[in-house]
Amino acid sequence: MAITSYSELVTAICDRMNDDALSTYAPEFIALAEAQFTRRLKCLDMEGSSTIAVSSTVALPTDYKKVRSIHLDDYGPLRQLSPDDFQTKYADDSAAQPVDYAIFSGVIHFGPTPDAAYTVTMTYLRTLTGLSSTNTTNWILEKHPDLYLYGSLIHAEFRGWNDARLPTINSAVEQIIAEINMADAESRRGEYVGEVSGTYF
Repeated sequence: MAITSYSELVTAICDRMNDDALSTYAPEFIALAEAQFTRRLKCLDMEGSSTIAVSSTVALPTDYKKVRSIHLDDYGPLRQLSPDDFQTKYADDSAAQPVDYAIFSGVIHFGPTPDAAYTVTMTYLRTLTGLSSTNTTNWILEKHPDLYLYGSLIHAEFRGWNDARLPTINSAVEQIIAEINMADAESRRGEYVGEVSGTYF
């Protein structure tokens, strides 16, 4: 059976576990798997961009995970400073065109304090938009349904304490994540960077 939607994923989990009653718990299994995907995947599909009107501080995007770069539109990239370096450098600054930024206290700080209206384009790693009955698919399910299934099955197996199968399923998840990240590295660099060995199921 193809797994192309949230409901089909739930059905597949119950089928692999041979327990239709697990449909009640499947949303928890899926959410726990998604937390791991957000932590571990580092690929182009996890990237987003946002155009931001600059002030001295700006809220981070709601799906923000990690910054890639911030460019001041029409001028060029800004330099990222550590929170300590930023606060030391701009303890007493005069308004001017921003050249630096730092991220702390849940916001982006720009320095110097902007002296005019500027916009920046921020490229960043996003958190994953999880599956649900209303959000029935996302890029991982479309491209890597096996990762969603095996990632969810790990937590289903934990619930039943089927320890013998856990290493095999976990190995599958680790291999798929490595393959996705490696394929992304190859596409960015335009070269072959290696091979992930191993088999699963």
